[in-house]
Amino acid sequence: MLLEPFRVEMITRDHAERLAMAAERYGPAWTREVIEGWFREGHHSTADRSEWINDGLPGLCQGLCTAGRPEAARLLAARAWHWMDGRLRLWITTARGEIRRPQLELLSSPLVKLLEAADDTLREEITGALCEYEDTVLECLIPALKFVGARSIAGLDAVVRDCAQRLRAMADQPPRDEDDWSIPWTGCGCGLCDTLAAFLGSRSRQVFEWPLATEGRRHVHAQIDSAGLPVRHQTRRQGRPYTLVLTKTGELFTRATNARHKATIDLAWLMSMWGGASERT
Repeated sequence: MLLEPFRVEMITRDHAERLAMAAERYGPAWTREVIEGWFREGHHSTADRSEWINDGLPGLCQGLCTAGRPEAARLLAARAWHWMDGRLRLWITTARGEIRRPQLELLSSPLVKLLEAADDTLREEITGALCEYEDTVLECLIPALKFVGARSIAGLDAVVRDCAQRLRAMADQPPRDEDDWSIPWTGCGCGLCDTLAAFLGSRSRQVFEWPLATEGRRHVHAQIDSAGLPVRHQTRRQGRPYTLVLTKTGELFTRATNARHKATIDLAWLMSMWGGASERT
């Protein structure tokens, strides 16, 4: 069996028996080195890795366990989790929802398949990490739980309880005061970002006219756009320097309303499907 140069996405259940034989012959240290080599950076595309976890990993791990090499199966699943953990951390911290949400949803099915492939120890590690992520992880976990459906996967009760607690807290958030235009935000720490943060944090200020040179305007534009802030930015090209006009928009209020509404709907679904698990301790 040729083992290098391979990407892990090339390894299927059909290779399980021969991989198990090689692992038995050459030992744990060799097996770990080979498997870790398959996962090295630059050896994959994101789409290929997700597809492999979704379609190939569970069968490969099952085949290795059947062939008497559960330690090789765990190495594969652990490395797959290391990769997925990095992807989740990347996307849950992406501010712009229109970019973040579809990427997290794409990881939902592979996450379920990874939990199926994991042994009890790794599954506990994964579910523990999921419960520590920011609330945006719900954009992966709720689709994942919908994907699970009626199937039974050990260890999901903790995830269900965590999702229920998060959703209740979001649904119970009081409506924003009609005169509260404050937007919590932290920039890069430069003087421009400090000035922007002061404007954003004000409850009453809705418009800020800011004389600013080209590089400064470019930096502020980038900060607003990358964070997905509900702020319109326009340049009034009169005088020197030009004036950057920042205007907070009504999306500030609709976002909060929509978030509470979605949390209420998701919580109702969660309780209808997983009500018992959400209450167990």
